[in-house]
Amino acid sequence: MLLATAFVARAFSFCQPATSGQMIYYTIISGTTTVRVVNPEWDDYQMPTGSLVLPSTVVNNGTTYSVVAIGLEAFRGCSELTRVVIPEGVTSISRMAFYGCTNLDTIELPSTLTEVMSQAFNGTAYLANSNNRDQQGMIYIGQWLVSGYSSSLHPMQATVAEGTRGIAAMAFYYDTAVHVLALPSSLQYVSDLAFSDCVGLDTIRCQAVTPPQVASNAFDQVSELTVVVPCGSGAAYLASPVWSQHTIVEDTCQVAIEEVPEAKPKVSIVAGGVVVSDAEGRLVTVSDIMGRRVATLKACANQRIALPASGIYLLVVDGSRPLKISYCK
Repeated sequence: MLLATAFVARAFSFCQPATSGQMIYYTIISGTTTVRVVNPEWDDYQMPTGSLVLPSTVVNNGTTYSVVAIGLEAFRGCSELTRVVIPEGVTSISRMAFYGCTNLDTIELPSTLTEVMSQAFNGTAYLANSNNRDQQGMIYIGQWLVSGYSSSLHPMQATVAEGTRGIAAMAFYYDTAVHVLALPSSLQYVSDLAFSDCVGLDTIRCQAVTPPQVASNAFDQVSELTVVVPCGSGAAYLASPVWSQHTIVEDTCQVAIEEVPEAKPKVSIVAGGVVVSDAEGRLVTVSDIMGRRVATLKACANQRIALPASGIYLLVVDGSRPLKISYCK
């Protein structure tokens, strides 16, 4: 008589104790000496608890593997975790990696991180703690912005803190209140759907000279976006497959301009504002550099538009590319 035995494939390649002692499960990334931390199906294995310090390398069958990723739902539901230290060398934290870790209130991220996927830290004590929100209602973990919803005190504009290296997936998802967003010079990475469905967003002021790496769907459902970039960086942003889908405007490269003879329509600086000619009957919109509307009108002959203060303004005629004006009152 033959004995039939059913084998169930494991959800991991091997397991090793963490630096802090808890058993952690890994999958070898095919063809490499790298691994990702994975969920072994926690119903069948003991969940890690307390303070978890993950290693940067692990050894299995004589081979040393570098830990480079925290996998999909890797620690989902590990409600007794209180602290996690993710080691240098990890570049990616997958979707819902720490979802539902209700007592996890201390999180340390590595400087090598380039991607934080959606809901990676949702349901943790860290995100639930109102003391971790800044005055705009944003939540940071180390150098990553993980929740970007602006508070009702500043519904129109938001500023991401200088020193921020990355914006997590869906950080601003469906934040319809914010219209103008300032991004810091330190920003390098923007993950999936970070600004998806931000239908009110019309202006981003990006201070990074080198264009941040942006997921292809970061601006899903966002249209007619003006991106103001540092002087001399316009060509680099236009070479980016994502940034180039939007209107790129370089910040001022000169103190002032007296006239823009090559512009169509023609714009001249006068006392108190500007005069727009060759635009009769066309819709003219003027905004300041933060996206606040100064004027919207159907131009008449030699239309005069008052400007309230010195600064950089963007003039748009019938939805054409913005004309930048540096105005000294």
